[in-house]
Amino acid sequence: MEIRLEDYNFYIRAGRSDMRKSSVGLALIVQEDMGLRPFEKSVFLFCGSNRRTIKAIVWNGNGWLEIIKRLECGSSFKWPTTADEALRIKVEDLLLLLKGYDIWRQFPVYTPQLVG
Repeated sequence: MEIRLEDYNFYIRAGRSDMRKSSVGLALIVQEDMGLRPFEKSVFLFCGSNRRTIKAIVWNGNGWLEIIKRLECGSSFKWPTTADEALRIKVEDLLLLLKGYDIWRQFPVYTPQLVG
């Protein structure tokens, strides 16, 4: 079975999550706190309090996949603190996030008319 990331929705839970939780505990957060359906074709992302560990869970039809990334470089991930910031993201955003980019920070578009 081929897994195509483009076929999945990606959701981020804002704020800190308890990284000791298993996939079932995190799925309960998805269902109860986020109001989403954990068994759909979606990837759900969580971040620990020190923002050095990200955990993703996905249901693949007969069990949970858990993916963990822990930074060992002394840096931390940029992570949203409010639900307004934690919108559904695209797979391209996820890949940038895992590389260390701040996908929530965007500069406003400025179109000047004249110099000086």
